[in-house]
Amino acid sequence: MNVANCNFGVSPNLKQLPDSKAIPITAETLRNATSTDALFNTMRFLTSLHAKILIGYAFVGLLFVGFIVNSLIQFRLLRVELGKQTDIVVFFDALRDARRLEKNFLIYEKKTDLSEAIDKAGTAALLLSDLEVGYIAFSSGERSAVSAYRDRLLELVNAEGKNLHPEALLRAVYLSGSAALRFGERLNAAAQQRVQEALLRHETNLRRSIWAGLLLGLITGILVTRSVVRPIREIERNLQKIAKGETGRLAGNDLGEEVASLAQSINDTLQELEARQKAVAQSSRLVALGTMLSGVAHELNNPLSNISSSCQILLEEWQELPSDQIHRLLSQIDNQVLRSQRIVSSLSNDPEGKALHRTKENVYRLTEEATSLLRNQILPTVTITIDADRNIEAMVDKTRFQQVLINVIKNAAEAVEVDGKIIIRAWREVFPEGRGTTWEIEDDGVGMTDAVAQRIFDPFYTTKPTGQGVGLGLFVAHEIVSQHNGIITTEGVPGGGTRVWIHVPDRSNPNEMDSAPAELPQESPESKVGQ
Repeated sequence: MNVANCNFGVSPNLKQLPDSKAIPITAETLRNATSTDALFNTMRFLTSLHAKILIGYAFVGLLFVGFIVNSLIQFRLLRVELGKQTDIVVFFDALRDARRLEKNFLIYEKKTDLSEAIDKAGTAALLLSDLEVGYIAFSSGERSAVSAYRDRLLELVNAEGKNLHPEALLRAVYLSGSAALRFGERLNAAAQQRVQEALLRHETNLRRSIWAGLLLGLITGILVTRSVVRPIREIERNLQKIAKGETGRLAGNDLGEEVASLAQSINDTLQELEARQKAVAQSSRLVALGTMLSGVAHELNNPLSNISSSCQILLEEWQELPSDQIHRLLSQIDNQVLRSQRIVSSLSNDPEGKALHRTKENVYRLTEEATSLLRNQILPTVTITIDADRNIEAMVDKTRFQQVLINVIKNAAEAVEVDGKIIIRAWREVFPEGRGTTWEIEDDGVGMTDAVAQRIFDPFYTTKPTGQGVGLGLFVAHEIVSQHNGIITTEGVPGGGTRVWIHVPDRSNPNEMDSAPAELPQESPESKVGQ
C-alpha cells in the first residue's frame, strides 16, 4: 500500500486554496506522530502519583537487590580467603607432625616414626607446590627448605640402613627442619593476617552497604513522600482559599493525573453544592417569607376578630344599646383598626421585624388592655385574675408585647375548662439578663406533656385539631420576647395546668445607660377582674 498516495478526506475547498501547500503524509510522519504520542503518554504516566510511588518502590527494591549481591560477593571472597588459609594450616600441621615424628624417632628409634615423618614432609612439599603463586610472598630458598628437609630425612633413612648416625647429618636434619618449620609458621601467620584483613574488609563493606542503603532509601522515601504530599497540601491550601472565598475552583492540572482527577471531582462537588446552596437559600427565603406572613396574619387575626365581634353587636343590637356602649364599641373598632395599621406599618418599615420602640408602660394597665381585647374571644365563664402592683412599669414595645400577652392568655384560655381560672402575676426582679419585669400566667387546664413542652415554641406546632390553629401564637410570643432580650419558659403545674414565665429586662443591652423604670414600694396586690 502506498501511504503517500492515500486520500484522507481533505475538503475540496482546501485543495482549491491557491496559497495552501500540501504536506505529504508519509510512513515516517506517522511513525514520528506515534513516537510523539508514546513519549507524551510516557511523560504523562511519569507525572502521576502512581508512577512516582512505583518508581520509589522499584528503586528501594534495586537497593535491596544490590545489597544482597554485594553481600554474596563479599561472602564468596571471604570463603576463598578461608579456603586458602585452610590449605596453609594443613601445610603447617603436616610440617609440625613431621617434626614431632622426627623427634620421636631420635628418642625411641622407631623406623615407623621416621617413615611417617618423611610422608608428612612430602605431603607438606606437595601442598606448598599447590599454593597459589603470589598469594603470600616467599623466596625460592624458603620454598626449597621443605624439600631440603624431606631430603635430609631420606638421607637419615639411608644412614639408618647402614647403622650410621653421623653428627653432621643429624645437625643438617635439625637445621633444615627448623628452617622449614619457621617458614610454615610465617606462612600460617601471614594467612591468618589475610583472613583477619578479609573479615575486617567484609565487615566494613557490609556496614557501608547498610548505611548507603539506609541513606538512599531515606532519600527515596523523602522524595516520594514530597512528590505525594506536595499536591495534597496544594489541594488543602486551595480548599482553604475556597473556604475564605478567595477563589471558587481548584487548580490541579499540573500536580499529576490523580490529583487533577481529584481536583476535578472536588470542583464538580463544589459546583453541585453551590447550586444546592442557592436552591436552599431560595427555599429558606420562601420559608422565612411564609413564616413572616403567617405571623402577620396571626397578629392581624385578633384585632380583626374584635372588629368583627363589635360590628356584629352593633348590627344586631343597634336600637337597644345605650349611647355610651355604642361609643365604647366604636372606640374599640377604631383602636383595633389603629392597631392593625401599626402592625402593617411596622412590617413595612421593618420587614424583618427586629426594630423595637421600647417605652415605659404601666404593667397593670398593659395586662388589663390585653385581657379586654380578648373579651369577645374567650368564654365569659372563664375567670382571669390580675395580681400585680398598679404602679410598676416595664420597658417594652407596647404593640408587640401586648401581642405576647394576648397570645399567651388566649392559649391558656383555650386550654381550661368552661369554668376555668387564669391568674396573671407581675413583679420586678433581677435576672442574669438584667433587672426587669416578670409576668407569670398560670391556668388550671389539662397541662402539657414533656414532649409537648420541648416543642411548644416551634413554629407551626399545635396540639389543636386541624383547622382550629396554625401553631404560631407561642412562636410569635417567643420571637418578640427574644427581641426584647428576655426569656419565656413553661412548666406544668402540680395537679394540672400550665405556668408560663416571661421576664423582660429594662435594657436591651446590659451596657446601655438608658433610664430604667424606678423601683416603687410594693403595695397590696390588686385583683379580680372577672369575665
